[in-house]
Amino acid sequence: MKREIQKQAAARAEIVRKILNKCTLCPRQCKVNRTMGEKGYCGLDDTVRCFREMLHWFEESTINPSHQIYFAGCNLKCEFCTVAEWNEKPEAAAKIDYKQIALKTEERRKQGARALNLLGGEPTVSMHGIFELLGEVNPDLTVVLNSNMYFSEALFALLDGFIDVYLADFKCGNNTCAKNMLQADGYFQVVSDNISATTKQADVIVRHLVLPGHLECCTKEVLNWISKTHPKVKVSLRRDYVPPVRPTAVPDEYLGEPEYNKAVNYARNLGLNLIE
Repeated sequence: MKREIQKQAAARAEIVRKILNKCTLCPRQCKVNRTMGEKGYCGLDDTVRCFREMLHWFEESTINPSHQIYFAGCNLKCEFCTVAEWNEKPEAAAKIDYKQIALKTEERRKQGARALNLLGGEPTVSMHGIFELLGEVNPDLTVVLNSNMYFSEALFALLDGFIDVYLADFKCGNNTCAKNMLQADGYFQVVSDNISATTKQADVIVRHLVLPGHLECCTKEVLNWISKTHPKVKVSLRRDYVPPVRPTAVPDEYLGEPEYNKAVNYARNLGLNLIE
């Protein structure tokens, strides 16, 4: 079984590498040749880089604790990103050692990890490397793709069968906030379409970080969309916003308990499936 999975993973990695010749892995459609050393908006050529691996105890309850593998580079520029340094200069991260990480997955599993959690940065811009890794690890592991969901439709056919859980970040409820805070065009339609597609493939947790002052424009709009389109999907409302040192387009304060409670109550009134 593992040999067959390795073959499938290698084949899909090769398909992604062909896409990298004129990269269209995300909606930015950079079309640079990453295999020849050119870098896209994500800051990456075709070298896959990992800046952290750890056993993490503070993810959603259904996947906690998780073995986190952090991939450098991202196709969004979130002003409030907590790992911004690895996205701004991904070349500072070490080139991934697939066999070493595969050994780590077994070690972390013995320590209690319930899932292999692939995140970043944004993992889908390194999808060729993720397939390489999935060809090395225990095929019985629960694989979580922790993604900003701002990626191209072409990836869905490749991801099918390899991802058990999509931990889908839905950051903004409208394109204006997304443009200002994430530097992303057409954000709402891309992410909502991608989340809809993932519900046909695997388990989905829609994660939304509640931002101070964005209850009406973002939080409620995201929750309304979920209620209308996928009312039974798992929803995680996060309260761990950390304002950057010098904010420009994002809130300059921490989220207060009253505003977070309003978000939770709104979700409950919609009858959504909230998890912690």
